[in-house]
Amino acid sequence: MLLVDTADQNAILNALKFPGVQGFTTNPALMARAAGAEALSLDEYVAAARKLCAMSADIGAIRQLMIQAVGSADDALRQAACYLDDLKTAREKKLWIKLAPTAPSLACCQALKDIGCASLATAVFTAAQAYVAMEAGADGVAVYLGRLMRHERDWEKQIESVAAIVKSAERTLLLASFPDRQTVEVGLRYSRDITAPPSVLDDLLTSSPSQKAIKAFDEKIASER
Repeated sequence: MLLVDTADQNAILNALKFPGVQGFTTNPALMARAAGAEALSLDEYVAAARKLCAMSADIGAIRQLMIQAVGSADDALRQAACYLDDLKTAREKKLWIKLAPTAPSLACCQALKDIGCASLATAVFTAAQAYVAMEAGADGVAVYLGRLMRHERDWEKQIESVAAIVKSAERTLLLASFPDRQTVEVGLRYSRDITAPPSVLDDLLTSSPSQKAIKAFDEKIASER
């Protein structure tokens, strides 16, 4: 699963032209950035998320959308219900509600499942967090791999442990926080499910050896015309 990490509608539409992109992920910071604000109120945030859902309902290429819940567990359920309503009859799309790895948030995983949403524990950094999320019924976890690599000396052991726990539960491990293509290359050792910002997405097919080979192909054809 390849997703673009943005809340900007134009960026999402452009990203859908890239091979394999199935949808998008958002969070409060991305929502505020897309609105040109430092922060959004709860009502503003939900309104912006609902606009993204309404847009997604009419675009067949969007098959996965991940929106972070804000507020209490009850708020998360109300928000999810609104987002499902905005998706109208486009129920072939998978709506993921991103939850903080806290006891109150993870307690609503089953309730989200009951209304037709998937749940994703986000900002997971430890094996213990991943374990509790799986036991609580979350459909997946998101690890900020780039941040983990920058701040933890034993990041390899940590991501290996998280990946093993999620794999054993047969759930989704979404990797995020990619500053560049090289970090994506590292992430692909652990999961094929990633979300990348538009700038990194555009760079995924970049390879100097490939470019040289393509140039050689073109020159060979040109010389034989």
